[in-house]
Amino acid sequence: MNKSPFNLEEWLIFLKDKKFPVEASNLARLKNQIKSPYETLDRMRSNIASEPLLAFAILNEANKVVPNKRSDIKTPNHAASMIGMSGIERVLDQLEPYEYSRKNPEQNSFLKEIQVSYEAAAIAKRWAIEKNISHIDDVFWVTFFRNAVRWLLWFHANEQMTEITHQLKKGISATQAELEHLGCRIDELTVKMMQYWNAPEIVINSFLTKHIPSAKELQSLANLTKHADQIPGFSEDKRLTILANGHLILSYCASKVAQEADVLGWGSKQLVFFYRVIAAVLHDKLGKVIQATHYGAVEAAAEFISDAKPPLARQLLSPLLYTKTSQVRATKKSDITPEQQLRKALEAPGLSNKQKAALVLKVIRVNISSAQHTIIFKYSESKGALSPILQYGYDIEVIKAIKWNNPSTTFDRLKQKRTAVLLSDKKLQQVLKTLPDTSDQIVDDNGNLILASTPVSEGEHHIYWLETRKAFSENDYKIVKQLLTIVSQ
Repeated sequence: MNKSPFNLEEWLIFLKDKKFPVEASNLARLKNQIKSPYETLDRMRSNIASEPLLAFAILNEANKVVPNKRSDIKTPNHAASMIGMSGIERVLDQLEPYEYSRKNPEQNSFLKEIQVSYEAAAIAKRWAIEKNISHIDDVFWVTFFRNAVRWLLWFHANEQMTEITHQLKKGISATQAELEHLGCRIDELTVKMMQYWNAPEIVINSFLTKHIPSAKELQSLANLTKHADQIPGFSEDKRLTILANGHLILSYCASKVAQEADVLGWGSKQLVFFYRVIAAVLHDKLGKVIQATHYGAVEAAAEFISDAKPPLARQLLSPLLYTKTSQVRATKKSDITPEQQLRKALEAPGLSNKQKAALVLKVIRVNISSAQHTIIFKYSESKGALSPILQYGYDIEVIKAIKWNNPSTTFDRLKQKRTAVLLSDKKLQQVLKTLPDTSDQIVDDNGNLILASTPVSEGEHHIYWLETRKAFSENDYKIVKQLLTIVSQ
């Protein structure tokens, strides 16, 4: 059995050797159309549009061979008209036929991922319409084709992609899951393959932080959307203003939203982060952005029908979409107290300190509904190092970018003894100035913050950071203190 690729170089070699899979009957029809002296490009367009990787190959060929073009060729129809019949015939060598079978998991996963890309593209297009951007079709196709490497990975590396999805559903970050199973990030692999295929430069740019915001910049944009019923303010950062006025940020965020909704459902709280970013980009209320997102998903369901998976729009019809979680929480609260929940969970033998912290986080999520964002830190006295070990609600790349070991009088106190404090209003403003590095930027000025710490073993402390843009009750604060007392015993 051949060894599976692992790391960027091996995946590049592996994918460069693969042809684009195209359904056999469509490929046969295309070959017959090319041979026919009576066939025209107009009559071939529906066949080209029905096969995404055929359209992608034609697009790449046009950008490769057309001389003196003023800009990228971004749409399949434009590309086909530029290279003509002879150019399309050259593309045939890059294609490989497959016979579709409903029982083939690789093919179904491949088609499912293509459907997710259609949904992302439709969402980005709808946002572009709301922003009054010209060339909305360009936005659609850039968003759609930027995920072509994901399609091929589902076709040729179904097992690894399935494992990555399982880990995402467990709350593990995409970075960690991809590095564990592929040995590289999918985005960096995509950039290299797009360059190899001569894909439009604008598609490649949609992955580069020169043209899209970094994780920290995305958080800055999200912070502009402070309240759902207010129009976000404007950024004073010149670069952020330029990026927000472009359309690549729409493609990037739409891809993230569609993938998140596909894996975790529309109820995923991570979606709110991207809604807040787009609200700042469109300079519109949060509700309008969510409405436009759902509208795009519905348009995709109507226009791009696939048997591989139910459309994301179908989830929007569920009467339990936004109520199921709260109903479960309410039931659990009435049956058993948070302290009892944690004590029962801690009965499992051989739990590590991190596993115990994960159980505390789970109880917090079930019982403190106002806790929108949570971070748990580990402090090692022997190493003198502080690091996040678990988090919920934040963008993981933003958390990683913060230098948590920078000087902080507040964290110094938290490292020394068991303590807890509920911060709001003026007290919160004062403490924000004493937090490490730029961590104050991820806290809403008008929100609440709970900081608590407890020793969990000899030489090791855990620090808990709970933040909300609403308000914590005294009971919420009491629950946190009780949980930390239990986990330290």
